[in-house]
Amino acid sequence: MRRRKSIWDNAPGWMPSFLRAQAMLVAMAVTAALPLLLLASQLPRPLVLPVLSLIALTGAAIVALVAWRLNIDRNARHVTTWDIVGALTFIGFAAAMLSKPDQILIYFVTTATT
Repeated sequence: MRRRKSIWDNAPGWMPSFLRAQAMLVAMAVTAALPLLLLASQLPRPLVLPVLSLIALTGAAIVALVAWRLNIDRNARHVTTWDIVGALTFIGFAAAMLSKPDQILIYFVTTATT
């Protein structure tokens, strides 16, 4: 027996159930990609990955504090906030490993001299 209902449980029958899951996946992918595209379009190239790393790690810390404070179960069968913390941490560390610190130093040196 499920504890909670999905928002799609009471939806009209105009969309088959297999398309509902795909529509949710597309909506989540667009929601996740939109801030990344905005970040990449507004910042200079050398700062995109370090800023993404900082944002992801800060978000992971905030979500971890919320999950810890609400005493969320870590061993649940569905996706929990702890899984989101793990994904954000992975994204943050991967972006930090791919960024090059010498490009950031060159960017700040050139902007400080101009």
